[in-house]
Order: sequence, then structure tokens, then C-alpha cells
Amino acid sequence: MTMAGGSQQTPAGFLHGRVYLAIQVLSLLLMTGSVATRLWSDHLWLGPALVAVAFVAWAPELWLRRQRSWWFAYVAGIFVYTLLRALADETAIPIRTQYVIHVDQALFFGRDPVTVLQSRFFSPDRVTFVDVLAVQVHWSFFLAPHALALYVFWRHREEFAGYTVLVVGTMYLGLLLFFLAPTTPPWLAAQQGALDGAYRVMDFVGGRVDSQSYQSFYASLGEPNSVAAMPSIHMGVTFAMYLWARGARPRLARVLLIYSLVMGAALVYLAEHYALDLGVGVVCALGAYAAARLRDLLPAPSGRPVVEARPVGLESEIA
Repeated sequence: MTMAGGSQQTPAGFLHGRVYLAIQVLSLLLMTGSVATRLWSDHLWLGPALVAVAFVAWAPELWLRRQRSWWFAYVAGIFVYTLLRALADETAIPIRTQYVIHVDQALFFGRDPVTVLQSRFFSPDRVTFVDVLAVQVHWSFFLAPHALALYVFWRHREEFAGYTVLVVGTMYLGLLLFFLAPTTPPWLAAQQGALDGAYRVMDFVGGRVDSQSYQSFYASLGEPNSVAAMPSIHMGVTFAMYLWARGARPRLARVLLIYSLVMGAALVYLAEHYALDLGVGVVCALGAYAAARLRDLLPAPSGRPVVEARPVGLESEIA
């Protein structure tokens, strides 16, 4: 069998490479499945064990610095972030509530954008199209960055390292602030009596559409740290997606910028985040983008069209 570059590979070697690739993929799927099923929180030893197994499986790729080794950095990086995020509210640092309310009110002339939006569009007595749409935008975050990661790896593989640093780096900058300034989101502040007129719209929509599925979904992805609200990782990562596309892919960038703006509006309306949370999330994305550019992992925005890179065949990746 002829490989990329004219090299030869025996059928046995090709089969061995396929099996090895399957083991690597399985190690990433195990981490992903652990998050989806919440096993990582039910068994504290499981998370570190899965990371260790994945590292062993990917060690040769990391040593050879192949492009596909960045999938380990992407998946394991997000998985470790998830594990650490659960611990961010278990330090001696007090949980804060008032400062974000005061900043938002100062920015919006004494009015809170969460309560303003909900007073105009939300009613606790019924679920509307706006409520459902906002929740769907919020939940799209759990798919959109990973769908774009697959696209980048398939069509622009030379930029996948930069995309990984951009997305995962945004998360870790946010994680640092989770530890330094644990902050209640608007819906929790309202439950504590610190913010009048704010409701967690997601509970109304999820509870009425399919209560059991909603509780299971939220338990897996939204807990156990409800005060990891400053900054908004939803906003940071969606803006990071736009930063990856800006300049080189203007059509896609425009779509991702609109998506980022809609995400921000949905997060405030749903009482998941304050406007300040969104702004700091954007700053985190800009910081990660600067780091990726500093390492020359992403091209500088030039406004010139980029020639689509052809996907590299599976065989050349195994070789």
C-alpha cells in the first residue's frame, strides 16, 4: 500500500495503525461520555484515571507532534477544565453577589438589563417562542464549538492547533477567575433576594418541555458549581469562534459574530449572566487569541481569501 510521500506500508502495519487510532479515539470518547453521564463527579478517581489513560494512548502522537495530537489537547483540556470548574467554589474565597449588579446598573443608567428584558418579554405564567428560542441558543453552545473544531481539522488542519489554544485557552482564563471571584448568576441572586424581578427562564422551559430530560442534562453540564458565572464561558467561547474566522473567512466570521451577539442577548434574558460577565468573557477570548497569535498558531487577519486546504487522508495521519 502506497502512503503519502511514496512510502510503503504493509497490510499488517495498516491494520495496526487503524487499531491504534481506534484506541486513541476511544480514550477521548470515554472522557466525553464521563461528562455527559456525570460519572466523573460520582467517582472522584475516574477523572484523573481517564486523563492518564488518554495520555498514555496519545503519548506517541504528542512525541511526534502530529497535527492530530491536538485532539488530545482539545478534549483532555476541556475535560480537565470541567473537573477543576467543579472545585472553584470550594475555596476560602467568599462568593460575591452585589458587585456585578452594581456594575451593570452603572452601565445601564441605574437599570438592570436582566430585569428590563424579562419585564418586556417574559411571563412566569406561560412559555413563549422567545423563551424556547433563547434556551436553544444557550444549549447550542454544547455543540457549536465542537462542530467548528471538526470543520477546522477537516478543512484547515494547519490552524487546528491555534483553534485549540483559542477555545481551551479562553476556558482556562475564565477558570482562573472562577477561583478568584466566585460570583452568583442573576437567577441565583434573585433567589437570594438580591435582585428583584429576575427568573431563571431555563427552568420554566425545560420543566415544561421534558422535566426529566432537562434535570438530567442540567445535572451533567450545569452543576455542581452554580457560581461559576464570572466570566461567561458561553460568551467567551462563541466570541473566540468568531475571532478564529475573522479576516480570513469573512462570510463565516459574519455568521459567527451574529451568533455571538445572539448568544449574549440570550444569556442576559435567561438570567444566566450579567452584561459584565459577557464583557469579561470577551476579554478572555481576546487574551487567548493574543496567545495563539504570539505563538504563530493562527494567521494574522488580512482580509484576503484563504485557499481551502485539502483534508489529509487517514492513511497519512496513521503513518
